[in-house]
Amino acid sequence: MKQKNNILAFVLSVIILLLNTSCYSIIFGDREFHMKNGVLHRGKEPYILQSFYVSDVVKKGTELKTMVPLLASIGEVGGDSIAMDLLQDPNSNSINGKDIETIKTYADRAKDQYMTVVLRIAPNSKPDKKSPLLNVLKQNFKGLLTVVYWTDGPYAEEWTKAMKKINKYWVIISKQSADLILTEDMSQTNLPKEKLVFTKVPGEQIKNTHFLLPYSQENLNRVEETYAQYTPCTKIDVNSALSLLSEQERQEGFIPLFDGKTLNGWWYLGDNHNTFAVNPEGFIEWQSKGGKALMSCERYDNFILRLEWMIEKGGNTGVWVHAPRGSRASKIGFEVQILGDSDTAELTDDTTGAIYKVVPPKVKAMKPEGQWNDLEIICNGPYVKVTLNEQVVQDINFDEVEELKYRLRKGFIGLTDHGNHCGFRNIRIKPL
Repeated sequence: MKQKNNILAFVLSVIILLLNTSCYSIIFGDREFHMKNGVLHRGKEPYILQSFYVSDVVKKGTELKTMVPLLASIGEVGGDSIAMDLLQDPNSNSINGKDIETIKTYADRAKDQYMTVVLRIAPNSKPDKKSPLLNVLKQNFKGLLTVVYWTDGPYAEEWTKAMKKINKYWVIISKQSADLILTEDMSQTNLPKEKLVFTKVPGEQIKNTHFLLPYSQENLNRVEETYAQYTPCTKIDVNSALSLLSEQERQEGFIPLFDGKTLNGWWYLGDNHNTFAVNPEGFIEWQSKGGKALMSCERYDNFILRLEWMIEKGGNTGVWVHAPRGSRASKIGFEVQILGDSDTAELTDDTTGAIYKVVPPKVKAMKPEGQWNDLEIICNGPYVKVTLNEQVVQDINFDEVEELKYRLRKGFIGLTDHGNHCGFRNIRIKPL
């Protein structure tokens, strides 16, 4: 009997271990929200919710020409979510099925862009068992953990309780008795900052502070200005680095983006500011993960960008173009894909030279891993031409590609960190 108990205890311990190590993949997917120790998480990672509320977004529909620029404008300044109403009329409990599909379409698009939807539930009536709205939530949103829920209105607390009965894992924002608490000022509460969602633009802690703001150009500008203020970028001394360019390039109007000695001219998107370092041989070399990307100090719209890159076998990096400050740069601007895939025969939208996940390269042009490759990217309005080792791999009009047509046309240049050894050198640009 004792032996059986020991075996049973061993089996139970194994099960508990497996649950502890895999619960996030079983209960919470990589893009699903939950609270852990009072902190908002998305999958395994803590998440900072930086949202803009667009009250009439559902009425706008889901055409790409509306949805893509709207989400891009939020990501451009550093935001990562869009808040919207479930009810068009707070005095009604009826919801158009088309509106539900619009919300879910936004949620799917946002998920792909490393963003999310904050869904506002604000009826002017109490929840009860016969409430049509409760049935709508159960039938259409019960298993949806890729959005965050926001209760508002005169019966917000009652709706928070009722919604938690539908799904206890839902993350709910409200003014009180919720997972995250809306507040204008941290001094108004004794709760830790991680539990608060600010209704005004935070100050120097903006990068690590939740906020939910009305969508307006004024608020977009204020967030952009605050991020720029507290994300300093030491500009490159262009004059001292001009000697790195050829005489012809200097005459043509090229300017250096890398001085061969420092990372001046760039800022880190991620928290690890040691991800890249300048190799004594004069190139930017990957060292460790966690930096996300090196971003140019300035935003650019039309230009000729030239640089050289190298990568290890099986490695992954890329060059972001027209990148936003927040969310997924490769889906809001675009990315020229770079992989250590020289032995790959098939050309896809995820091989070296591709416009990532949209357009495959025209030809296979990369050199073997460890060797330096010449890359030129020309952006001129909707026209984009990419040349790799003197072979044209992209020559397209973004206005003729529906997925690319409405993306940002101005943004940062980014050198990406995907956790693999790579290098960049001789980076220069000619604004057009």
